[in-house]
Amino acid sequence: MQTRAFFIITVLSMLATQLRAQSRLYANTALQLSDMTQNGTARVQGMGGNHVALGGDASTIFGNPAGLGFYNRSEFSLSPGFNMTNKDANYIGNSTKDSRNGLNIGQFSLVLAGEPNNNNRDWRRSTLGISFSRQVNANTTFSYGGTNNRSSIIDNITQLAGNVSTEILDKDFNSSNSSAASVESAFYNLYLIDALSDNGPYRRPVPLSRASFEQTGKYELTGGSSQWTFAYAGNYLDKLYLGFSGGFSRYNYVRQSNLQERFVNGGAFQSLDYREDVSITGSGLFVSVGAIYKATDFLQIGASIHSPNWSTMQMTYEENVRVNVPSGQVPVFDASGRPVTNAQGQQAFDRLRTTAVRVEPFDFEYNMRTPFRAQGGVTFFAGKKGLITASAEYVAFRGMSMSNPNNSNFKSDNRSLVRSSFNNVVNLRAGGELRLDNLRVRVGAGYLPNPYNQNFNIEGKLDRSKLYFSGGLGYRNDRFFVDLAGTFLTTKDAFAPYTLNNTSNYFSAQLNATTISAVLSGGLFF
Repeated sequence: MQTRAFFIITVLSMLATQLRAQSRLYANTALQLSDMTQNGTARVQGMGGNHVALGGDASTIFGNPAGLGFYNRSEFSLSPGFNMTNKDANYIGNSTKDSRNGLNIGQFSLVLAGEPNNNNRDWRRSTLGISFSRQVNANTTFSYGGTNNRSSIIDNITQLAGNVSTEILDKDFNSSNSSAASVESAFYNLYLIDALSDNGPYRRPVPLSRASFEQTGKYELTGGSSQWTFAYAGNYLDKLYLGFSGGFSRYNYVRQSNLQERFVNGGAFQSLDYREDVSITGSGLFVSVGAIYKATDFLQIGASIHSPNWSTMQMTYEENVRVNVPSGQVPVFDASGRPVTNAQGQQAFDRLRTTAVRVEPFDFEYNMRTPFRAQGGVTFFAGKKGLITASAEYVAFRGMSMSNPNNSNFKSDNRSLVRSSFNNVVNLRAGGELRLDNLRVRVGAGYLPNPYNQNFNIEGKLDRSKLYFSGGLGYRNDRFFVDLAGTFLTTKDAFAPYTLNNTSNYFSAQLNATTISAVLSGGLFF
């Protein structure tokens, strides 16, 4: 009975450790699904993504809903988009280039402008808006490679295994279908880690103790977030415009990461292949309010507040490990690193039961709260010749949270990690529009500061801020409009295939990324 109790307690402890080890995954996913660079119609994107102090554009449905109050006729619009991202990854002195592109829905919207009220009434008009919009596009891919003379992913697994008993790692392995309950058990039963005693700690197997590792990896991320938004706005004396909106978001996030290591001087071992697959889906609710004040015919001031998304998420986490041992046998060494011999004094060998192990999928449900946002902006009009607009957006990334009602440590661990890892930021955007009869010419720019507070073991200070420039053209008459916009964005990032307690013993791929995006908007007035 005591042995069984010890086994149960150890398994529960391993599960808690697994959740804590994955805390950075949850935190980074929350950031990636909340990192809205630029969205909206081609008109707004051509002016740098500014919609805080503008009216009469469908982007205000989810931007500043007060902008709907400027509509005096109904509108239907569609804004498909295209993105192409190029990444240059530098890993242990080697550079690799990758690119990814794709189409997306962007936004489609319906605006229903109410009939004007009697001019003797203070509230002149009310407007309803409905839109479906792509808020975050997380699609990216990159590959990396280099010879690592300091460490292997095996070293990371020895740290995870810690002082878990070999009995637990054996019981976690199912030989009938070559599956394991933990990645530590998978590596142990593939003879990729050795126990120095029945209760750990663990090490690389002796044939690999002096090996170097030719590492190649690939990382692919698809998905993002989209939302349905329902908005209402009113117009008071053609001076003050008030609006509110609400709706629901949908998240779809798939991450696939693969690391291969070829062992140089690995003895019986030639290589390993490790694959990690993460799938996260979810949905959430949000609300926002906004106001625009038309101070003069030449100046408008706008502000809006956006609640967090309160979301329910479902995650599936899978791992697969494969080892290449051509002979199917591995030499046996004792805790001191000396060869174990048979009765004839010859090196003893163990035969592998399998060369590939699937770690049983880990399914987990949790609640996620995205950052609170507040925006303010101004627009200056040059009569009917054009306008200049600018905005500032406060994003409280440190207010993100993840929780699970059945695990109190999960919330506190993630809360501490979020507060120590991220910064609250103020995003800046500016743009302008020149009007030439029915033609429109637009330019814009944006600066989004680095939301990360930690370098995540990158040598020197890594600035992950984003800088982008945009431009666009448009045509509109009494019946329809057509707009085209393009954006060029640059940023830096980093990726570590695994981490170790000693930060000098592993490497990270440093990434230089450029993204070119385009959006085409078309709409009909009715």
